[in-house]
Amino acid sequence: MAQEDLVLGVDVGGTKVAVAALRGVEVIARAERPTVLSSSQALLDGLEATAREVIEDSGPPAAVGVGVPSQIDYGTGTVETSVNIPLTGVALREELGDRFGVPVFVDNDANVAALAEARLLGCDELVMLTLGTGVGGGVVTGGRIFRGAHGLGAELGHFTLMPDGPPCPGNCPNSGCVEAYCSGQALERDATELARAVGITATDAAQALLALERAGLVDASRARLTMLGLARAAALGGRGSGGPRVDLTHARPRMRSIGAPLAAAPASTWDRALARSATAEASAFTAAEH
Repeated sequence: MAQEDLVLGVDVGGTKVAVAALRGVEVIARAERPTVLSSSQALLDGLEATAREVIEDSGPPAAVGVGVPSQIDYGTGTVETSVNIPLTGVALREELGDRFGVPVFVDNDANVAALAEARLLGCDELVMLTLGTGVGGGVVTGGRIFRGAHGLGAELGHFTLMPDGPPCPGNCPNSGCVEAYCSGQALERDATELARAVGITATDAAQALLALERAGLVDASRARLTMLGLARAAALGGRGSGGPRVDLTHARPRMRSIGAPLAAAPASTWDRALARSATAEASAFTAAEH
């Protein structure tokens, strides 16, 4: 596909659908709407309506790239399993191809985010965690997405950390997996419990945890989870579920000291990862590469 072709990127998350039209790396238009979770059909109708809104501003795309938090049969573009959105069994590539009348490319949302980040950074080896309603993982090796035999090769959010830990907040049957500790849902749970215990709002609780961490009064594991998550309660990583942002300027040196990987990343990577969700743009990169 030519570099100057207009492509549409779609990020379907458990909280919002984000759509962006890109030409090269320039964002021409974008829109976000809440994800409709009542049924597969309702979700697809909402996705199409959001995409049509962007197309009205940008013009028709040459192709569409879609990232979803799901296991994908990449050969057919069919959703095999989906823990946070009702798309299991949907032939998504075919369905959206019929709706938009252009080639459609479908992959796991963390896969497309990892691929886009690798292209932007100019590297062939990259591991990425995406934080939002759930936790996704993407691996690029040799310049290509690693999917594994069944498309689950990089489902890093469902690796078990503590077998007797809390249940996964998604539909995953695991307990103590990564998503149970540092997804938006899990961190909302923790912040809400803390806020309830001390009689303050969840956002105030998040700010208090950051202040305690800066003072060295919170252990490293809690600090890492707090500063890499609180996606819904304090709207941190990826602007997870909307709402006010927490200022991490003073926390970044401490994050570096405890090994949080984004702390040592270039400023552009930091800004992309924490200031906004870029998976819609990443999905467009996937479409543009075909």
